[in-house]
Parts: sequence; structure tokens; C-alpha cells
Amino acid sequence: MSTSELAGGERSGPRVIVTPFEVRDYMLLLRWLIVAALVVVAFFAVFQLGLIRTMIEVDRTYLSSLVTLIFFGATIHCGISTVGTSRELNAARRVARTIRKSPTNFRITENGDVSVSDGTLLPRGVMTDHIRNVIIKARNPTGEPLDHSLLMHAMADQLRSRLQVGVFIVDALPKVGLVGTVIGFILMLAPIRGIDSFDPLTLRAAMADMSSGMATALSVTLTALIGSIILKLQYYFLEIGTIELHSTIAETTDMYVVPALQAETR
Repeated sequence: MSTSELAGGERSGPRVIVTPFEVRDYMLLLRWLIVAALVVVAFFAVFQLGLIRTMIEVDRTYLSSLVTLIFFGATIHCGISTVGTSRELNAARRVARTIRKSPTNFRITENGDVSVSDGTLLPRGVMTDHIRNVIIKARNPTGEPLDHSLLMHAMADQLRSRLQVGVFIVDALPKVGLVGTVIGFILMLAPIRGIDSFDPLTLRAAMADMSSGMATALSVTLTALIGSIILKLQYYFLEIGTIELHSTIAETTDMYVVPALQAETR
């Protein structure tokens, strides 16, 4: 089935999803859903194999359980951020198409909306908010060419704020795994100090304690590394969508909005 058939149109009847230009915007959300579905399937598979119970039993520090909870919390956060970014991408593309059709006479209405020359209101979103700020700045001329670079930097910081939590967690999980490794080795080496004889019973008890410490170290390390890799992939997809959103806003503003506003103030 082609993209136009999925999106629908005037010739193929009512729209089923969105216009062909907007189908690609939902790819960001689809990627996250695919990763999330694979994570859920893998979790249930590991649970059925009894590995979750084994992880909890061998981890004397409970850091593996903490890492697992953080992982699922970060996955939910990434999903919410992905939905928001997908919506902003849809709105930005609608704004860009509207501006390309009527790239003149930008006005701010009484309700704070932005309209173009044919009276069409731009869909609300980050892009429309940025264009409104550029219009306000153009209406207060300083005698110099209109420069919206500071506004672009502020908007970029706003868009990146959704990624900051994920970047911190992705960077922190391996460090938590390293902490678990160190604690596990401490637990593994501690019984050696208590060995005062080399009879089989004493050595067997010491070896059991050492094995428990090694299991703790490996359990925490493995859980943290796997969680970090999967989260890195999720937030990588989110970063791609954020960069695309920023590029769409920057290109449309520089190519259409700023030249039109500069022509009006001459």
C-alpha cells in the first residue's frame, strides 16, 4: 500500500490517518513503539525463564532492581517526550506548508494566534510561538537587520530540555553498574579475611560467599549495561526527531518569515 493510500486524499475518499507529508512524522513514534514492544516481549520472556527471580535472589545490594525500575521509568518518559515531539513535528510541517503558500503579511491576532496574508491561522505549537516572537521583534526595529539567532538558541534549549533527563540516566546507569561491581568484589573478597583454617568446610563456606559476591557484581553490571544501551537507542530516535523539528523551524523562518518581515519594515 502506498503512502497516498494510507493517508487518503480527495481522490481516494476520506483521510484515514494524515496527509502524505505527515505520515513520516509518525515514524518517530512508531520507532519508539517498536523498541518498547520488543522490551516488553523480552521482559516477559526473561520472566518466564526465571532469570528475573534469579537476578533478585543473587543481588544482595538490590541495585539490579533499582536499575530495572529506573529503566522502565525512563522508557515511559521517553515515550511521553516522543509523543510531544511527534505532535510538534506535525504542527511544524502544517505551518511550513501554510507559509509556503502565503509567505507575506504575517500578523498576530487578538488571541495571540499568527495569521498569514490569506487570513489562515497557523496551527499552534513551538514553531508558531517562535514565529510570533520573531514578528514581535520585527515590530520593534533597532535599525539593524532582523536577527532571530537568540530566539533560535532559546528555542533549541527548550527542545533539548526533553533530552536532558534521558542523557543523564543513560550516562548514570553504567556508573551504577560500576558501583555494583565494586560492591560485589568487596563482598567476594571479604570472606578471605575470615579464613583461619583450610579445612574443607571453611573453604566451602568461603567459596559460597565469594560466589555470591561475584554473582552480585555481574548481575548489577549486566542489568545496567543492557538498560543503558536500550535507553540510548530510544533517546537517539528522540534526538533525531528533535533535530528535524529544529531544522524545519529554522529553514522556514529564515527562508520565508524573516525576508517578509524585513520587506515590510523597509
